[in-house]
Amino acid sequence: MPKFISDEVFAKWAAQWQALEHSREPFGFFNLGSKLLLGDYFDGDDFETLVSTPGIAVIKVRFGFETGENAFKLVLFGVDNAGQIITPYYAHTPADFREAGDGPGGNVPDVLARQWIKYWEEKGHAGEIASPLFRTQYGFLNGYNYPVKELLAALFRFEKMPKIYIRFVLHRYFPAANEDVQKELTGSYAFGLMFQAMSNKGDGSDALGIDADSGYYDLSAPCPRTC
Repeated sequence: MPKFISDEVFAKWAAQWQALEHSREPFGFFNLGSKLLLGDYFDGDDFETLVSTPGIAVIKVRFGFETGENAFKLVLFGVDNAGQIITPYYAHTPADFREAGDGPGGNVPDVLARQWIKYWEEKGHAGEIASPLFRTQYGFLNGYNYPVKELLAALFRFEKMPKIYIRFVLHRYFPAANEDVQKELTGSYAFGLMFQAMSNKGDGSDALGIDADSGYYDLSAPCPRTC
């Protein structure tokens, strides 16, 4: 069964995440010893019930933090075309910590996606995950929004319900001309999420493979601006 949380718990996690905006310390909760948190597995049955909600138009993924656990949280929920929340809050504590070079196997179907993953792993294993990576021109990132129809069209190319893997990535970009000159020269990075459908292979254990034509989806709207 999926783990649902209340409005109160969601609000607490969101507030504790926002409190990290001006932290000068590295976000050490993305590391576990020499391992780096690479993403989060979302069970296919949970994903099925989320996207099957009548009237759902957008899946929202929000970031949270639990100070007692010192843990990053992902919360998924759905809204209709009017922006009304019509699903429970599906709460996850991502736990896919891996050593360098030991990410989920298989092919990522786009060279650009590979590059985004590489940026996250390089900076993560160097202990350089910190608040600036979660800031955009719109403010401190609370999460991302995904149109359901586009997400489903990109992900579902399997005969059986796949497991959904939410990969952590970094996007490198150049800020506007009026930003800091040094940033213009070196580029800036922003934290992102990439949904990927993964097919179970072999004995159905946690050894997951990614088909060469497996779906993935990264295009999204950041919150803020579109919360």
